[in-house]
Amino acid sequence: MFLGNFLKRLTGAFHTAPELPIPKEPPKESVPKEPFLAPELPSTAENTETPSLELPPTEDSPLSTATFNTEPISPIILEEKIMINVSMLQDELQNFVSGSSDVQGAALVSPDGLALASVLPGGMDEERTAAMSASMLSLGERICRELARGSVDRIVVEGEKGYGVLVGCGADAVLLVLANATVKQGLLFLEIKRAVSKIAPLLA
Repeated sequence: MFLGNFLKRLTGAFHTAPELPIPKEPPKESVPKEPFLAPELPSTAENTETPSLELPPTEDSPLSTATFNTEPISPIILEEKIMINVSMLQDELQNFVSGSSDVQGAALVSPDGLALASVLPGGMDEERTAAMSASMLSLGERICRELARGSVDRIVVEGEKGYGVLVGCGADAVLLVLANATVKQGLLFLEIKRAVSKIAPLLA
């Protein structure tokens, strides 16, 4: 009887006991995830460049102050230069002929027989005179070679009315000088030598 009452009370206590609320855990705040950033590495392009070392120019080096012009020479400039040289050659020949009363004319001729400049007496053809001068030079060199006389210093043609003297003028030209019959050869050769010393640099 006692056991039954005890069980009855016990079961009644379970039925009448108020239900206790189950404590709920507060919602966890979601932490925003930060994006993963890879560490930046130094650029290889910058590291691969070889540092340039600037060396001060030395006083002894000609390249430290030398400047080079690589631009091609204009044909107009080249033509003007040739015209200037021809004009200067013509002036020197004119001064040579007019400076001596015994010299009647002169012509500067290439080994091929082309007249470079000339101051000739009236009636003489420039091209014909230049061609004959080249022939005289060729023949004189052959005669000296055959007679074992060495290189040609000068070729002198003496006629009734005067002299024709052919001398070398630089490496690429010869000078023909026409003089009257009364000239002294020693004085004529000296004047020709002085004229050659002035004309030859213009042909370089």
